[in-house]
Amino acid sequence: MGKLGCKCGHFIVDQADSLEYKGYILPDSHFDDVSENLTKNIDSLLEANKNGKRLEWIKEKFKVPPYPTDLKDSSMIYDLLNVIDTTQDIFECENCGRIAIQVGQTNEFKFFKPDSNNTKGILRGKKK
Repeated sequence: MGKLGCKCGHFIVDQADSLEYKGYILPDSHFDDVSENLTKNIDSLLEANKNGKRLEWIKEKFKVPPYPTDLKDSSMIYDLLNVIDTTQDIFECENCGRIAIQVGQTNEFKFFKPDSNNTKGILRGKKK
């Protein structure tokens, strides 16, 4: 996205990973499909490993090269989570606390203003 202008005049910047003011929404209508897809991919990876076809599996699921072929299985499973195209971005304006939600898979965002002023940091979540 790069930069998103908030209604308050602040710019929300999306140019790094692990932003405290960014999150993702997975619509409930897509949850089962995403879970099923991930489960099938994990099962097929386990089967490929068992049958000595790990490299073929990697080439089928990722673009090789540049995708590395010497990663741990857990790293590839993590990458499979990141290729899901059914999530929408959500941002919180650090200045005013407004929430910007991506409309489907477009570059359009809708803004929502909190009912109170003490909601800043709502996307930070809990770290374990």
